[in-house]
Amino acid sequence: MSSSQVLADADIPIEFWGETIHFSVNHPIQISSPHLNDGASVYKIEHLLIEAGVNKIAQQINGIVSNRNFCDWLTYQLIRKAAHQIISKNNDYLGYTVTKWYLLKKLGFDPLLILTNERTLLYIKSNDIVYNIPYRTINGKQYICLNYHDYGYTTQHNGDEKIIHAESGLAGNNFTFNISQLPFLESTNYVDQDLSFEYGQQKEHIKIKINTSLKNYFTNYPVTDYDNQFNIPLSFETKQSLINALKQKVKNLSTKQGVEYIMYFTRYAFIFEKDADFFGREKRLSPEETLLYGKSDCEDRSALFYALIKEIYNMPMIVLSYPDHVAVAVKLDKPIGKPIVYENELYTLCEPTPQKTDVRLGERLSDIHDQAYEIAFSYKPLKK
Repeated sequence: MSSSQVLADADIPIEFWGETIHFSVNHPIQISSPHLNDGASVYKIEHLLIEAGVNKIAQQINGIVSNRNFCDWLTYQLIRKAAHQIISKNNDYLGYTVTKWYLLKKLGFDPLLILTNERTLLYIKSNDIVYNIPYRTINGKQYICLNYHDYGYTTQHNGDEKIIHAESGLAGNNFTFNISQLPFLESTNYVDQDLSFEYGQQKEHIKIKINTSLKNYFTNYPVTDYDNQFNIPLSFETKQSLINALKQKVKNLSTKQGVEYIMYFTRYAFIFEKDADFFGREKRLSPEETLLYGKSDCEDRSALFYALIKEIYNMPMIVLSYPDHVAVAVKLDKPIGKPIVYENELYTLCEPTPQKTDVRLGERLSDIHDQAYEIAFSYKPLKK
């Protein structure tokens, strides 16, 4: 027999985004044994949550989200932590997942549960495009699975399934995986890191500030469109340290030389490793994750290169998606090499990923860059 319990009328401390958040319930939620994976158990757990005063936790989370301006993804990460403290994931997975489902709907989303004999799957209504994650279309609405990773990234199951929606008539907001900003983190959470690479036959060093705990918030973040991945912002301290260091390095260089310097930084300051070897699956890193992991592939380095060029030079760019490769091209005043034509403008190819030969700005490798490609997305600065 196992049990999951939280103290009555006592704070439940949760470490989240650099601070300790305190929740409390009216009385303990005791689970004498794991629930059966059926609808009756779901409604029984929901009743227990209501009796324990979990609605107060939902209200508190809603206030935190508003005050800190958390995106939906970080909101869900906070819900996950709170749910685990209310009903332990390890002791009663159905109870834990129903708690997430309950908190999500109390925060105005439209989640649903899909129950089988073997699995408890949590889906959320969303219009976003994500890859390599199961989704369902129900009554013309798209629902995306949020706990796919808990089952080894497979949803194979046997037997019938039961779908449990939120209350009928509840409209429910669309959940979005877009991350347009990150809340501020205190500088005390950061440590110094030295990144080195070679440029112009000399050793270069870039010292930045990083917070490795940020990786935890994106561990299960899905594969999204390049436009979203490339534009996930850097946290304030990391951005300030990295951008200031690079600006100092390129201040006496021409724009062409500065772009090439940043290209060499993204190419050689990190170890190359494919997602399948490093993570065991495809995973597109945000620019900050590329800095944090130290190992990355072409998509990840291109995202970091794009973010740095956008911040330092704010010049037009296009992201090139080849069959097995991703690169970036920038619009210089005078294109270099064999330019890429896009919307009647000339872009210079930049290769942020290490290759068998040293590729300079504007140079192409025939086995990669002569292949057919798609423009994944383009960036043009807003006119002042």
